Amino acid sequence: RKKLKKTVAPGIGLLNKLLRTEVSSIRSNQLEHYLGPQPPTTTIITPDGKSVELKNSSSDPLVALNDFVQAMADSVKQIRTVEKAGGTDRATAAGLVESIRQLAMEARFVIAQVYAVDSDELKQFEDDLQPIFRPDSAESEYAKGE
Repeated sequence: RKKLKKTVAPGIGLLNKLLRTEVSSIRSNQLEHYLGPQPPTTTIITPDGKSVELKNSSSDPLVALNDFVQAMADSVKQIRTVEKAGGTDRATAAGLVESIRQLAMEARFVIAQVYAVDSDELKQFEDDLQPIFRPDSAESEYAKGE
């Protein structure tokens, strides 16, 4: 049998990882690692104690902020769609959406630390999250699903 290689979009992968991580300090480290710019070099220590410096090909984050926002948006829509179809009750759906909202707040805090409070990255992140967690109408896809 051939093994199928499972590929998941980076934003969804990070969201799933964060939802499974119960310790907030670990989530914070994960958010910083995946959403922050990568350092120009990484130093590793070999088993024989030598330091080896590796150059990173890019300073781009491992997960783009807009990919992470899109993963949260898609998840909220899916939860509301399942709720609308009768696949879950309102309280369970609200709890799941709240878990994602809490992660968004943690991510906002980390982004402010990594990029700065007045950064374009933070402003864009906040603007992109607004319709997901504070929809302007009860008819929003984030409030009622698809």
